[in-house]
Amino acid sequence: MTLPLWRTSEEAPPPLKTLIAALVMAASLVALSSCGPDEGLRVEPVDDTSPTAFEQPADSAGPADEPFSLARIGKEIKATSGTAVTGEAPETATVIAECGNCLEFAKPFTSGDQKFQVATVANPKQMSETIAAVVVSDTDGKPRLELIATGNQLTITPGRNGTLVVQEAMYVDGDDSCCPSGWSVQVFRLHDGRFEPGQRFTRLNGET
Repeated sequence: MTLPLWRTSEEAPPPLKTLIAALVMAASLVALSSCGPDEGLRVEPVDDTSPTAFEQPADSAGPADEPFSLARIGKEIKATSGTAVTGEAPETATVIAECGNCLEFAKPFTSGDQKFQVATVANPKQMSETIAAVVVSDTDGKPRLELIATGNQLTITPGRNGTLVVQEAMYVDGDDSCCPSGWSVQVFRLHDGRFEPGQRFTRLNGET
């Protein structure tokens, strides 16, 4: 993945539930027509009470800074030049190297007995805006970068059926930094020990 042009904005993106509700029908049509490995991926509201392969972020996942500290995760990101099992973002490694407080923890989640830590990277020009999210596992006592997702005004949320839902703002020429033309959602599914990218759904100017 390549890091898009950073935008500065103090406005938070619209609720993910509102966007996902508008995209469910499109997701269902894609699932019915596809015969590839993404078949069956579904975009679901994150507050749905149905069973999920991931525990929703909560105290049950343990402290955000265990087993690895921010310093240790940041060191791994720089050592790998921002390359994960799924996704790569050398710009993210550069930001972390140059901005000492741009990396911070988000809530961790679990799948079975496995815990995943989540760290987010802030836009150094607008610290309230997230431009990358990194998912980390413990592999033989060492941090492994499982997934790096990048984008403008990024959010990452555990979803149903073993998925991670990544949302980002989409800009076109002429957009002000405050007002993107739309939003994009991509679903990643944990399969055979790695997060595999699924369909990407984009809504621009009210259309999907």
